[in-house]
Amino acid sequence: MRTTAARVMGAASFGYGVAVACRPEVLARPCGLSEQGSSSLLIRALGVRDAVIGAAMVVLPEDSGLRAAVLCRVALDTGDALLLGTLLPHRTGRAKAAPAALARAAVCGWTLTGDDRSAETLVEDAINVAVRAAQSATRADL
Repeated sequence: MRTTAARVMGAASFGYGVAVACRPEVLARPCGLSEQGSSSLLIRALGVRDAVIGAAMVVLPEDSGLRAAVLCRVALDTGDALLLGTLLPHRTGRAKAAPAALARAAVCGWTLTGDDRSAETLVEDAINVAVRAAQSATRADL
């Protein structure tokens, strides 16, 4: 496991989660969602969720605790990509949200590996997945 990278991703998740929880427009605007009412409440809940899982990735021991937290992060980001990439009301929002969530899932998943794949290869793979997701999301007529 790439512990340092996992902890960095955890710190980034924590920071982003706090930002979204405090200022829902951080997530609402790129997704084309309302910054008021029930949308704001649900977006803040997503921020809290991300902050909590990010904090867990930073502080849990390297053994199974950190691994479980990273697996949760990968599952959450994959779910976000599927839901936001298909259910957001506007194509531009889908094209922004799905690739970003997939890229986070890919990077967090990479931290679980112990092989010698370089970060350059990971970034290339994440970009390819993000481009395909964006193309798919912009073609969806939901």
